[in-house]
Amino acid sequence: MNILDRFREHKVIGGLVDWERLEEIVKSEGIRLLDILGKGHRGVVFKGIYRDREVAIKVPRLDAKNTIYQEGCILKEVNALGIGPRLYTFSRDYLVMEYIDGITLKDYIISGDIDREGYLNIVKEVLKQCLRLDIHGIDHGEIQGGKHIVLKPPRVYLIDFGSAKIGRTPRNFTSAISLFFGKSHIARRSCEILNISEAERNHIIRFAKRYKEHLKN
Repeated sequence: MNILDRFREHKVIGGLVDWERLEEIVKSEGIRLLDILGKGHRGVVFKGIYRDREVAIKVPRLDAKNTIYQEGCILKEVNALGIGPRLYTFSRDYLVMEYIDGITLKDYIISGDIDREGYLNIVKEVLKQCLRLDIHGIDHGEIQGGKHIVLKPPRVYLIDFGSAKIGRTPRNFTSAISLFFGKSHIARRSCEILNISEAERNHIIRFAKRYKEHLKN
């Protein structure tokens, strides 16, 4: 049994993928599939080898709106800003990008002792990337939650631009502020690691509100 046949029988994604089209894609692009990385609201992601590089291959789910081409276009734009996994190739039916073998912020925040200086650099890098997206009018749409921020030292990646839009009011920076300094578990843990007082946290939130009002004007 080849790997595609094995994937077809997967109890979670077996009915979500156009397997004949995927077989055409891997043959035409010279991709070797290795594993299933997971599924999102609109796509299924595989791990593979493309031109001697480890990559992530995203294909649309059969039961959802196909936004693969739109995501590829946006990823191309954000790559030019130094953001996101490197895009290699894409079409309406697939997206081939750099495989980021890291840990999500959501998982990192609950791991052992975290160095304050190192974590401060992570927060600063996320905020800088979010500001860059805001300035260029690109809204990621899913910053809050931490699962689309991946740490692979020394780099910090924003991933999964499947819900991103160009044209709507960007909320990346304010979403990141809420993520780090709002009322979630990640925010509480962030304030603990960074030794942020309640007064300092409130000051940051007030600043974010002023920033949000500025975007509207």
